[in-house]
Amino acid sequence: MPARKKIKLCCDASVRDILCTAIREYAHAAYPEGGSECAQLARYTLLELAAGIEAGLSGENKSIEVSKRPMAMVRAALEYYFNRADEAQGLTSIHQRALFDNLLQQQPVKQSDLDAAVAADAHG
Repeated sequence: MPARKKIKLCCDASVRDILCTAIREYAHAAYPEGGSECAQLARYTLLELAAGIEAGLSGENKSIEVSKRPMAMVRAALEYYFNRADEAQGLTSIHQRALFDNLLQQQPVKQSDLDAAVAADAHG
């Protein structure tokens, strides 16, 4: 049986919004316009992925299948996003990071999970 080339992301709009924001911010920071062809391809891939996730997880649709290929960049994007948020707020986002790691491991993540992780990090 061939290896599965897609993963299923299952989450609420608020979780989707953080994921897409993280991907977009990282794409712009890590791969600025005018870089090498490789960098431009990575940037394009990430921006298209964010747009696809946003479009696919709208309304009643709570899950989407996406390519496994850019997941290392998505993990880096989440790391970048939470590092910047931690620095700005003077907090650590251990629980939120774990939650998004779960999402990338195909576990469903709801608004209530996000709220609990934010609260746990705030009292951490």
